[in-house]
Amino acid sequence: MLPLLLAWLHAVNDLFSNFLTPLLPKLMAHFGVGLGTAGLLVSVYSLTGSLLQPLAGLIADRMDRRLLAALGPLLVALGMGSLGLWPRFELLLLVLGLAGLGSALFHASGASLVGEFAPRQRRGFWLSFFGSAGYLGLSLGPIVALFTVGAWGLSGLLWLTPLALLPALFLLRLPPVRRQGKPAGLGDFLRVFRGDVARLWGMATLRSLVFMSFATTLPYWYAQRGIPDVYTALSLSIYSFSATLGAFLGGTLSDHLGRKTVLVGTLTFGLPLYLGLLLFPPENPFYLALLAVTGALMNAGIPVAVALAQELEPHQTATVSGLLMGFTWGFAGLFYAPVGHLIEIYGVIPVLLALGSLILPAWLLARSVREPRKMGA
Repeated sequence: MLPLLLAWLHAVNDLFSNFLTPLLPKLMAHFGVGLGTAGLLVSVYSLTGSLLQPLAGLIADRMDRRLLAALGPLLVALGMGSLGLWPRFELLLLVLGLAGLGSALFHASGASLVGEFAPRQRRGFWLSFFGSAGYLGLSLGPIVALFTVGAWGLSGLLWLTPLALLPALFLLRLPPVRRQGKPAGLGDFLRVFRGDVARLWGMATLRSLVFMSFATTLPYWYAQRGIPDVYTALSLSIYSFSATLGAFLGGTLSDHLGRKTVLVGTLTFGLPLYLGLLLFPPENPFYLALLAVTGALMNAGIPVAVALAQELEPHQTATVSGLLMGFTWGFAGLFYAPVGHLIEIYGVIPVLLALGSLILPAWLLARSVREPRKMGA
């Protein structure tokens, strides 16, 4: 019951989280600001929602994680649901900062609870189910946002908040969930940034930077080649859907094959597939199949890395979950601005090919991580 409820909340949390980008033109008109100023909304939400996740995990490891997992999506839903209700742009920035904090608290505490309450031999499956729910929410976010605003205006977004309120109330009816024993201190928090968990984080960040850069650059690359917008949208949709499927399959397979085996295997096959994406002509219909396989393979390792980190640090599951989820993507995202600048100077293919070399150190880091022994029956 608890993992299903948390998956529902994950889908809703990430559904609301993906409202901002498609609604930026309408928010620009609403507040009378330019794209650069409106982009601050995305930056504030992304930074608080991603880079604060390890600190949110430290809080979650010391408190009732059930309460935080319910509060987080509510803050996100109220922040995104009220986009059109604030009279001043500065107020909305503050509200979205709090919403981002809510997302950070949810991801750290939610993933921790799923990992703790799932059976050890099926932890990968349930974490992949939890992660796939988030991908589903992200993919539906722009559709739901644009349909709602088109029908009822920006203020109509507030009517969507019960999507988060109802599962949050169900979660609060369950018994409190607190970590047993002495809570983690600052020394314990800093310790996870060393050793195997730090190697996992380095591996995940390098992999995320490579494939985030590819997916973000794809529309620009297609436009340079004169590829129609419809084909671009289809390609992005296929990549997003395959990422959802890959995240689900990766954790499930790791329950049977081992976490480290799946991590190393996805990176081993990921490098030649990534090179194929850059060297094979995207106009060829078979390119979509290659894109789907690569998207699934490279996202399959995300829940696996979270499950392995939780097993390596069983007393700080929320902290390491935050480190391996949002903090990884947030940190990788910080580097895309210089990547984009380099692409403008040197071109798409040379820069993305150079980035592909980062998969090799990511592979070495994955190989160097120990896999904890399975607990006896």
